[in-house]
Amino acid sequence: MSSPNDFALIYRQHADAVFRLAFLLTGQRAEAEDLTSETFARALASAGTIRHETVRSYLYAIVRNLVASKHRRPEFEQADADDAAAQHPDPDPTPEGQLEIRQRLARAGAGLAAMKERDRQVLVLCGVDGLDPTQIADALGLDPGAVRVRLHRARRQLAAFLNLPTGDTP
Repeated sequence: MSSPNDFALIYRQHADAVFRLAFLLTGQRAEAEDLTSETFARALASAGTIRHETVRSYLYAIVRNLVASKHRRPEFEQADADDAAAQHPDPDPTPEGQLEIRQRLARAGAGLAAMKERDRQVLVLCGVDGLDPTQIADALGLDPGAVRVRLHRARRQLAAFLNLPTGDTP
């Protein structure tokens, strides 16, 4: 990140993904916005070169470290699940369809909150932006094999929480 133009490009390319991760890890919109700002401020202030495989994994590592230092066990609130459902409305205009989506989001949020922090992080990194186990391992400082195990365990736990067959992943 040598010039302001480079940093502006990095911000445009990754800000949404960083925000989504921060929101999923904290469950609070305002806090996710603060974490996103703090992440990019720290990335801009870092004088050294990025030691991660990708810029995104570097930014994710900053978010993860910020969340870990501020929140040992984030709680997902019903109001935040309702807010997320309102921002991504169901294409089905019926009230029943809207209610079902809100209930599913609330159950998924509760299922994520019930997971161990590292399992939740691995699942979010894979599911939100499609990072592979090697990229996740780089972002979290884990062995790729451990990431695969955590990912499998997290998927099974969330499927059980949502009463899905264990062969299906949410």
